[in-house]
Amino acid sequence: MSPFRYVFWRSYREAGHLAEQARKILDHQRDLLAPARIAELEEAIAHLESMRTTGSRDDIAAAMTRVEATAQTSLLAYPHASLRENVEGLLTMGIVLFAFRQFFFQPMAIPTGSAQPTLNGITCEDLRYNGGSVPNLAVQAVEWALFGYHYYEVIADEDGEFGGVGPSNGSGGLTGALRKNFDLQVGKVTYTVGTSMSEGPYDFMRHMGLANDYGTLPQRSFKKGEPIIRCRVKSGDRLMVDRITYNFRTPRRGDTVVFKSMQHPGMTPNTHYIKRLVGLGGESIRIGDDRHVVVNGKRLDAATPGFEGVYGFDTAQHPASSRYSGHVNGLGFAEGQWFSTHEAEYELLHSPDASAPQQLKAIAEEKAKAWQGFTNRSAAGPEGTLTGRIAQQRSLLESMTLSTPNFRDSKAEVTVRPGHVLCFGDNTMNSSDSRMWPVPDFPQERIVGKSGWVFWPLSRRWGWSQH
Repeated sequence: MSPFRYVFWRSYREAGHLAEQARKILDHQRDLLAPARIAELEEAIAHLESMRTTGSRDDIAAAMTRVEATAQTSLLAYPHASLRENVEGLLTMGIVLFAFRQFFFQPMAIPTGSAQPTLNGITCEDLRYNGGSVPNLAVQAVEWALFGYHYYEVIADEDGEFGGVGPSNGSGGLTGALRKNFDLQVGKVTYTVGTSMSEGPYDFMRHMGLANDYGTLPQRSFKKGEPIIRCRVKSGDRLMVDRITYNFRTPRRGDTVVFKSMQHPGMTPNTHYIKRLVGLGGESIRIGDDRHVVVNGKRLDAATPGFEGVYGFDTAQHPASSRYSGHVNGLGFAEGQWFSTHEAEYELLHSPDASAPQQLKAIAEEKAKAWQGFTNRSAAGPEGTLTGRIAQQRSLLESMTLSTPNFRDSKAEVTVRPGHVLCFGDNTMNSSDSRMWPVPDFPQERIVGKSGWVFWPLSRRWGWSQH
């Protein structure tokens, strides 16, 4: 090939393409053509290739005309030629997309909140208490396209108590696969709410603002004309998983990795998880009461690569869902649960009663005393006193520590098997991870990639996820 001709002569490039296509079709039809036709076309193609190397532009043009004329008389016409060409193009595109997904970047939706606030799953903003309203359809369409917002509103037809949520009878079949309907019971009235999100009744309640992450109901009774549901639900982040990096290096501590669950005990079978890699093969891992992981006796902190956000939490705040709170062991999990907002506090937070702030303060003080009585047994007094009643809460708090059985306290330690890894979710109060799984570690070979580009919806997390 002449580089000069290839760059500056368009006819040179077109002639090469014509010769290639003619030879390709000839090879496809060789068993159907007469030997004389085959020889005639082969001679025309060979002459064209020779002229590309030594001939002038006019010689190349004449040789191209000869090939086209010979092909017209020698080759058989394909039926539905344009359709065949389109199908071939679509198949080629499909192969390219498959290769791109398999070896470079794989799209993934973040369905749960276990990685929040690093990567968001489906989240809900309850508009009932902040004065928000549902916009018109045009605004909703724009906000969905840019920010992934979905709006829901249900107004009470009459006074009633919340009676629960269940799948609607119309949620089966193809329609149910695309859109799920749930029946919401308030008093004697049943309200049907449809959602395109794949979820069960519990997730539906959380996403509609009917319950928090701990299953607590913010409101039980409703007046006629009052909103039962008025919320803005934001779709989970859409992420391109980076499948390139681990072809050149092994996964490192601090990476946010995506891995296959397979049939691992405690995981949802045959799906993908996204967690932060904490422990590598041969390492001993424990979680201190200060909410920091200790690896082989060395404490991780905000200066450890990959943990800048995780350990940048305010130590004066109790652990809470969907904000950085370090990593909690059983004691930390009990603390977060104990100091979370429960139903009585929800009612007081939105109560017009002038004494509500004082009641909330009293609840907070009693919670603090109960916690002190649990963590410092000498602080509990005899039965019948205030501290004695607090001591009765010990069994409840003790049961909460069992939520992270592999790391129940700061002394519990797990040694990662060779060739395996151990992973925690950044949303330490709402993540199913190595702290809970019956088998805490899993084979490193199940890791398919690391978090890459968040491409939708638009938010502060849009862009390269490791920033």
